[in-house]
Amino acid sequence: MHFDNIVFAGGGNRCFWQAGFWSVAANELDLKPSGVVSVSAGSAMACALFAGTFDHGFAGFKQAIADNQRNLYLANLLHKQPVFPHGKLYRNAILGSIDGQALTRLHHGPEIFVLIACPPQWATGRLAFLLGMVAVGLDACNTKAVHACGGRRVGFKPLYLSVRECATPNELADLIIASSCVPPLTPQAKHNGRAIFDGGLVSNVPTDGVPQKNGQTLVLLTRQFPNLPRVEGRTYVQPSQPIPAGAWDYTNDAALQATFDLGRRDGDRFCTSASGSRP
Repeated sequence: MHFDNIVFAGGGNRCFWQAGFWSVAANELDLKPSGVVSVSAGSAMACALFAGTFDHGFAGFKQAIADNQRNLYLANLLHKQPVFPHGKLYRNAILGSIDGQALTRLHHGPEIFVLIACPPQWATGRLAFLLGMVAVGLDACNTKAVHACGGRRVGFKPLYLSVRECATPNELADLIIASSCVPPLTPQAKHNGRAIFDGGLVSNVPTDGVPQKNGQTLVLLTRQFPNLPRVEGRTYVQPSQPIPAGAWDYTNDAALQATFDLGRRDGDRFCTSASGSRP
């Protein structure tokens, strides 16, 4: 079984399922894609996996989550500190797994594209944020759709940026967090002076970032759908069970491990199925 491209969907902590799946499937099937397309936390997984630093980064993140007691610190309002711990913990996790050497490996590996969502030109500041909330609401009403498009319907545009454009680990962290930008959980990200948002607003499963007629594509989802698309040249895989981890729950390290372990089991089943289908 050969895949030229891998797509990492978004999903916050649910993306640890992708890491578990890939840790098994990549080795068993000797997967060596030439291109990777990712969005939101799927971008963080892709970078850590292809940099070869996932295990170290995962251990550090789990420890940080174990030490974090709440997802909301209202008392911080009195001290003008962030109420939500997610932004700082997320950035520390990225920088904990990507140093200068890891970034060099990413530059020489398969090209990884990261999707961010750009609001319409006429929408600035709070209006752009409100439009994003409308997009989230539209997609929430259509949870059965693998390729939801609420953000596009209200004017958001996709922008794919290459990890190879990042000269430092901090620039890579900026890019990944921009692709995951969900204020107020994370700080507001900007690109060329304009506010940008979680790429999942325009495509939480960014298959449109894969060049047309560019070989076989493996799409790694992060939640279950009743029906998967049947598209020539694409193979969709999804969790076999509901994922234990909440997308933005930064208090339960055991759920992160359980999510990763589920991915490993599903990856093993996928490899067994693939081996059985070979002549």
